[in-house]
Amino acid sequence: MTITEKKGSQLSYAFFVFYTLAIQAFIHPAAGALIETTEIRKGFSATPGHVNSEFQYLLADPTGLFAFGFMRVGPTKLNLAVVHLPSSLPVWSAIPSNLANWGRSTTLSFDGNLVLTDKSIHDGVLWSSNSTGGNFLVLRNTSNLQILFSSDENSAVWQSFDHPSDTLVQGQNFTSMVSLTTPDRRYALRIVGIHIGLFMEFGGRHEINYWRHSPFGAKGAIIYGIVQPLGFFGFYNADSSKAELLPFDSFDRGYLGLHRVTIQNDGNLHAYFWDNKKWDLVYTAVTEPCGLPGICGAYGLCLPGKPSCFCLVNGTDGCLQTDSGDFCSKEYSAFSVVRRSGVTVEYNELMLSARVQSLAECEKLCERNCTCWGALYAKTTNVCYLMDYPIQTVEASGDTHQGYFKVRQQGGGGSAERHRAATAVSVIFTLVFAGFALYGGYWCWDKRRSNLLRLQLAGSSQEMTQTPFKDLRSMNT
Repeated sequence: MTITEKKGSQLSYAFFVFYTLAIQAFIHPAAGALIETTEIRKGFSATPGHVNSEFQYLLADPTGLFAFGFMRVGPTKLNLAVVHLPSSLPVWSAIPSNLANWGRSTTLSFDGNLVLTDKSIHDGVLWSSNSTGGNFLVLRNTSNLQILFSSDENSAVWQSFDHPSDTLVQGQNFTSMVSLTTPDRRYALRIVGIHIGLFMEFGGRHEINYWRHSPFGAKGAIIYGIVQPLGFFGFYNADSSKAELLPFDSFDRGYLGLHRVTIQNDGNLHAYFWDNKKWDLVYTAVTEPCGLPGICGAYGLCLPGKPSCFCLVNGTDGCLQTDSGDFCSKEYSAFSVVRRSGVTVEYNELMLSARVQSLAECEKLCERNCTCWGALYAKTTNVCYLMDYPIQTVEASGDTHQGYFKVRQQGGGGSAERHRAATAVSVIFTLVFAGFALYGGYWCWDKRRSNLLRLQLAGSSQEMTQTPFKDLRSMNT
């Protein structure tokens, strides 16, 4: 960063501080009155209250622009969040293993380590800052939540700026050591080498890199990016020289304000500017909605423009749902194939590819590769693009591409063997049951026959004892 840029950045920051102070008087005058706590000390603990509240304030920055506390998620759950008060928008949130309940079982405590616990959940501890040596918890007017060793602002042992969730605010460094992640952890923004990219993640090694930006002045690995108040995303090299200034629509308009960059739930990356009334959209990374891999879901077909969604493969409720993994194990090796003409993806140049002679050769490459879920064959260039991830949304694109997609058979690759085994067990069980039934029937019949014989013998004996001797003699004559 040059001396001129540093001075400009300092001037921008000074204007931003003035801006945050000014808007409190005109936009959100009550914030300071609502929240008097600007510092939390070691030994603090709190439980959520106010059942009907959407956000329970625990800590405010000195200007009252941001607050930290319990944020309601759904009707009964909560998370920890730093909220921009004029818009009620969270700019940072914890990423707990499970959401805590909004009730007395949940406690936030600070003993140098900020800990969220819920006694009603098995493990108890849901999130922790994993910090030691902290004595104070403060919130800066930049929205940075800090745990300090002393009152010196440079004594931070932990800060939220080093652990972003789905949003990056201006002045916050973005490095290759962190990522922006959607709440469901499905999509992420990361710096990888000299590129900044958007990824759809499936767990394990499977992921889709569906958007990439390469700063043209990069000299090797990018050290950090930072959102500037003037309206751009700046990327800088290891020697602090400028790699690129990625401008927003608000760039160089002659006014300052709060900017943020957020990865949306659909996986797109947006930048916003706060105009003192609302957040204005000033940048979109993926301009064609069909370029988002999850826009129509698994095995979805997107028609560009509107967009409109259809299905490559129908499921029980909408398009067929898929899972993670591959076809390499015997249990999950069986699949059927769906072929579709005129489909592609916006990000095919970021996929694995190979030059082939024909569509058949492209299909064979995927068919013989147990980690491959599908392939796109470009007729005009004879390039085969391989999908080493579960099939997601593809885009309609005329007749220049041919799609080949694997569909996992229900029950996996060992379903036939399991079906035969189950059938054999069923037959054996039926025969055994029939044998027991026949034996039981014979036993009942035999017992009944024996009872009848005993009754007949008993009757004959009774008749003999009741006949006089003389009559017997007469009967023999």
